[in-house]
Amino acid sequence: MKKIKLVLSLFIGVIAFNMQAQVQPATNPDTAPIMTFEKTVYDFGTIKEGEKVEFDYKFTNTGKTDLIITKIKGSCGCTVPSNWKKEPIKPGETSTFHVVFNSRNKPNRQSKTISISCNTVKARERVSFKGMVTPDPEMQKIRKERSAKRRAEQAKRKAEREKLTKEKSNKLNGIAVVSKEDKLVSRENKLKRQQAELDKKRAKSEKVAEKEVKKTEKEVKRAEKDRKETLKLAKNEQKIKEKQLKAEDKKLKSQEKETSRKLKAEKNAIKRAEKERKREEKELKRKLKAEKDARKKAEKEIKKAEKAKRKAEKEAKKLEKLKAKVNKAIDKVEKEENKLSKMQSKFKRLELKGKLSPNDIIDKKEDMMKQQEKINDAKTKLEKAKRKL
Repeated sequence: MKKIKLVLSLFIGVIAFNMQAQVQPATNPDTAPIMTFEKTVYDFGTIKEGEKVEFDYKFTNTGKTDLIITKIKGSCGCTVPSNWKKEPIKPGETSTFHVVFNSRNKPNRQSKTISISCNTVKARERVSFKGMVTPDPEMQKIRKERSAKRRAEQAKRKAEREKLTKEKSNKLNGIAVVSKEDKLVSRENKLKRQQAELDKKRAKSEKVAEKEVKKTEKEVKRAEKDRKETLKLAKNEQKIKEKQLKAEDKKLKSQEKETSRKLKAEKNAIKRAEKERKREEKELKRKLKAEKDARKKAEKEIKKAEKAKRKAEKEAKKLEKLKAKVNKAIDKVEKEENKLSKMQSKFKRLELKGKLSPNDIIDKKEDMMKQQEKINDAKTKLEKAKRKL
C-alpha cells in the first residue's frame, strides 16, 4: 500500500509540474508570443433581461514563438468562455474563442472582463465587453419583494434578540443568593473526597517504596560481589602491566637506535630539499614572469570587453526606446478603435430611433471613414515600429 501511495504521489507531482511548466510566462520579450486582438472591448448594445448574448473574440499570435492558452475565465458565473484552441498557436496564426453572456438577474449597465492564462510575457491577457440590459418589470418586482422580505426578517431577528436579552437580565435579577452554610457544606464534602483520594495515593506509594527498598538491598549484595571480583582483576592487571613495562623498555632502546639512523637520513633529505628549493625558486620566477605577461593580455581583453559592454548597453537603450514607441502605437490603435466602436454604436442607436436625416447619415459615415483611416494610419505606424524592433 505504501509503495502504491508513493507512486501515485510521484505521478500527481509530475502532472502538476507539467501543468505549471505550461502556465509559466515567457522570460524573453524579444522571442515571446504576443496576443494581438481584433477588438479588446466588445459592445453588445442594449438587450432585454434574460436574453443570452453570444460573440467571438478574434486574435493573432504576432510573436516569434508558439502561443499556448491554458485557461480562459470570466469575471463572474454569468460569463462562460469556450471553444479555444488547446494546441499551440503558431506565429502569425489567427484563432478565436467563443463567449456567452447570460443577462438573467443582471439588469442595467454591465461591464465584464475575461482573463486568458497563457505563456506571454504578462502570463495573463484581458479583454472585456459592455452593454445595457433593460430590466424585466416582473423580475424587478420579485427583487423588490425579496429585499422587503429580507429587511422584515432582519427586523424580526433584531426584535427577538432584544427580547432574549431582556429575559436574561430579568432572570439574573431574580436569582436567589446561595447561603453561606450551603457553601461551607459543599466545600467540606469536596475536602473529604480529596482526602480519600490522597489516602489511596499514599497507600499505593508506600507499597511501591517497599518494593524499591527490597530491590536496592538485592542490588547492594550484587555490588559487593562485583567489587571483590574487580579487586582480583585489578591485581592480575597490575602484574600484566609490569611485564608490559619491561617489554616497552626494550622497545625504547631499539627505537633510539632507529631514531639516530633516521636523523642521518633526514639530514641527507634536507640537503636534497635545499637543492630542490633553489630549483623551485628559479621555476617560480619564470612562472611569475609568465603570469605578468598573461595579466597584461587579460587587461587588454577586459578593456575590449568593457567597450563591447558599452556598445551592448547603447543597443539595449535603443531597443527600450523602440519598445516604448511600439507600446504608444498600440495604445493609439486601441484608442482609435474604441472611438470608432462608439461612433458606430451611436450611429446605430440614432438610425434605429430615426433621428438622422440623409445628410446626417452621409456626414456620420464620412466621419467613420475618416476614423477608419486614422486607425489604418496608426496600424501602419505600429507595423513600422514593430519592424524596427
